[in-house]
Amino acid sequence: MSQASSRQYLDGKVLSASQPQLHLMLLDGACRFCRKARELWGNEEDLGVIDQLLGRAADIVGELTHGAAAGSEETSKQLEEQYAFIYRELASCRINQSVENLDTCIELLAYERETWVLACKKHEEEAAKPRLAGVPHLSMAATPASGSLSLEA
Repeated sequence: MSQASSRQYLDGKVLSASQPQLHLMLLDGACRFCRKARELWGNEEDLGVIDQLLGRAADIVGELTHGAAAGSEETSKQLEEQYAFIYRELASCRINQSVENLDTCIELLAYERETWVLACKKHEEEAAKPRLAGVPHLSMAATPASGSLSLEA
């Protein structure tokens, strides 16, 4: 698959994704960048690449933190705290060149990703249920900008 075709596929996937799926895509990216940095860790020649990868992961986690901060629900505040912690760990990893901090970030991001996989499945199940006339449909909405889940009638 050419780079242009790959980009077109990704653009289409992003444009057609639900809000929980978009959140999951961001987590996938952060996980991928951290894991790649971990693979390269210890090779002096790759320090610049490692720093770039960690910077990209930190940018994503920073955006997730910012999005969660915009929510007013308790769950949003908890997500904000979790993402802020991961962000600080990434910063510490970069500054102190701490592989232990990187391993912590990888574990936390993987756990968060699995949580969002379950949220996406639940969202898809809810969307697939037939609606009864006159009964409001509950839908789960989460945005990378809000970082929270809410039930809307």
